Amino acid sequence: LIFSRILSFYPNLPLNKFILNQTLSFAKISNKDYINNYTTLYNSIIIKPFVSEKEKGFLLISFEGELEKIVNLKKFKDIQNKYQIIFIPSWTGLFSSSLLKLASRSQEKFYVMPVHSRERILCLRLGSCCKSLPFNAASWVNSSFFSGYNGPRDIDCLMVANFATFKRHWILFKALSKLPSEISAVCVGTPWGGRTADSLKKEANEYGVLDRVVIIEEPSQKELRNYFQRAKVFCALSHKEGSYVGVAESLLAGTPVIMFKNADIGTKELIGFENGSLISSISELREKILYFLHENNHENIRKNAQQQVDASINCYRLNKILKDDNLSLGNEWNINIEEIYCMRLRFHYKDKDAYFRFVDDYSFLKSNGIELSLRDSIVK
Repeated sequence: LIFSRILSFYPNLPLNKFILNQTLSFAKISNKDYINNYTTLYNSIIIKPFVSEKEKGFLLISFEGELEKIVNLKKFKDIQNKYQIIFIPSWTGLFSSSLLKLASRSQEKFYVMPVHSRERILCLRLGSCCKSLPFNAASWVNSSFFSGYNGPRDIDCLMVANFATFKRHWILFKALSKLPSEISAVCVGTPWGGRTADSLKKEANEYGVLDRVVIIEEPSQKELRNYFQRAKVFCALSHKEGSYVGVAESLLAGTPVIMFKNADIGTKELIGFENGSLISSISELREKILYFLHENNHENIRKNAQQQVDASINCYRLNKILKDDNLSLGNEWNINIEEIYCMRLRFHYKDKDAYFRFVDDYSFLKSNGIELSLRDSIVK
């Protein structure tokens, strides 16, 4: 774990090749010590069925905790014999301990969707079995959920983020304190790390803006989308995290995004002058908030974002990459991947009946120690 953190935070250290090789060796030993018979996955999904030895299925695994469960299974090899793994990391820094375990144990090709485009080349260091893909966790938003809104833009500043300290709500409150008193903010999220809505209220009160801040806890998905669509500007104020899917959802709602220029966040690559701003200070944050309060470029922002993060478009792109890659290796491709989308970190089939086309696949996984807890959320 210590070595994986060094590799993630400092990927270009001169000794990294040596450290990586040593860490992969340690991961092999670790795999022998922690082997499980059974596990349940919550954020993963089968996107292509197993057809034959020449046409394997695909299992999409979201985030390190889920991957850790997979690589610790006794029947991991049996699963890889039928399914190629696609892994989506949750955080900045590619070399997590779970990914290193996968690389050390895998004898078959697997794919990774790094948080940042700059991390794709790092996949080469994990060996010939690992191949990067040009997507991340924010690439799978159902854009149809955000279309057709004609209502008012009556929320000045919006933050959609859990209440953890790294989300830095205090920066928004400090910015508000020196903005005109009629400008307000809505903070939508969930408790995290012992911090609740009361924690945010206390911070807002310290900056004298409690009466200008509305805090919404645990909204429904429909309510959440409505907040995105009503907002004039979205403030993404973290310094470091993963892909930050909320940024992609904001852009699909046509809402411009303000983020810090030095932020280490995957969706920062989506932000340009036409759909938001990358800032360097709190004073600049105030300037950009005032600017976007009077902008009306929402439909263009939405259309451009759709080409980048819409799940259907990216499923088509992903299918072509996987198909071409497998055919180049002499494998077969008769069935395309199923269209999926991600909502609140859980994956869903776009076609509500798709689950039943994978009954045999889910049954096989269950017989080999993996149960995917997703049927109810897909069928309903």
